[in-house]
Amino acid sequence: MLHLETERLLLTPHTLANVECMHLWENDADLLYYNDNQPEDREPDTLEDIQQYLTEIMQDNPVPKTIYYAVHKKANQQLIGYGMIALIDRYNHQCKLGIVIGEKQEWGQGYAKEVLQAVITYCFTTLDMNRIGAECYAINERSIRLIEHLGFKREGVVRESVLKKGEFADEYIYGLLRREWNEQRSRA
Repeated sequence: MLHLETERLLLTPHTLANVECMHLWENDADLLYYNDNQPEDREPDTLEDIQQYLTEIMQDNPVPKTIYYAVHKKANQQLIGYGMIALIDRYNHQCKLGIVIGEKQEWGQGYAKEVLQAVITYCFTTLDMNRIGAECYAINERSIRLIEHLGFKREGVVRESVLKKGEFADEYIYGLLRREWNEQRSRA
């Protein structure tokens, strides 16, 4: 179970107290546009769907393939987002990251960067990963800037992989290697 603290944030395991926020975010058109590959006219998730999802991901697994976490502001414990370290491959020492800042009024405050810096450090130091992957759609310019600012290299493009508002969009594949991360830290 992940417990990390940054200057302004706490990254903790989910609880069922997160159901209502997660329900809003999982049905938010803007968040779905930037982060989801589901049809835009899909049936909305119900509160029960989200409660079942959270119950499943809260199960303790001694060797998880995915680590889910909630993002809270330290100052007031407000839940502002969530993320995951997914597809953890302990043999090949690689994983993938995902993050959503669900509270849109918190966008542009540097929270995603703060979270990812802590999670990247955790992946390389605690999980002993050699490579961290990330993916984002070409339409998500903010995520692209963030991922590249954190040192991820674009490794490929899955052309026209997702239908968004009637048009196909590419998906970019990124990777960050431990040696690249170490080089960045030594320059800082």
